Amino acid sequence: MANLFLASEILEMNVTEEHNGAAFYGALSQNAKSEVLREAAAAIAQQELRHEARFARMLDALPAAEPHESYPGEYDVYIQQLVKNRMFSDEEDAIATAIALSDKAAVEFAMQTEQATLNLLRELEQHIDPRELPLVQETITEEEEHLVQLKKIMANLP
Repeated sequence: MANLFLASEILEMNVTEEHNGAAFYGALSQNAKSEVLREAAAAIAQQELRHEARFARMLDALPAAEPHESYPGEYDVYIQQLVKNRMFSDEEDAIATAIALSDKAAVEFAMQTEQATLNLLRELEQHIDPRELPLVQETITEEEEHLVQLKKIMANLP
């Protein structure tokens, strides 16, 4: 498959982002002042855990890949771009972020996080085995639903 190293790196990034996202939403569900936000964050945290497991299975199914560079250093530049778009440095950062933000700021941040995840998933769509495409598209739909849900919550926060 062409661009296999792209698929494996994007999947690895998705596993990490979904894991950290689940930690963020889990902490938010425990610390938000708004009951509606606490309930929504708890539900989204569970979905993010399912997404993490889904991408981990996809990643495990890929054969080991060697990057095929069209110029020296291309792979490193690509990886740096992926890392630059990460929302959290690690799980502890995700939890600390959720705890530190007001409800409104947390929802704004969550919407940015969901959009970044959507961007990563749309990139993944271009580089994976077509048989895996329905799983990625299903995740995209779920992430888009998170955005809609977060926008509704934002509209109702004081």
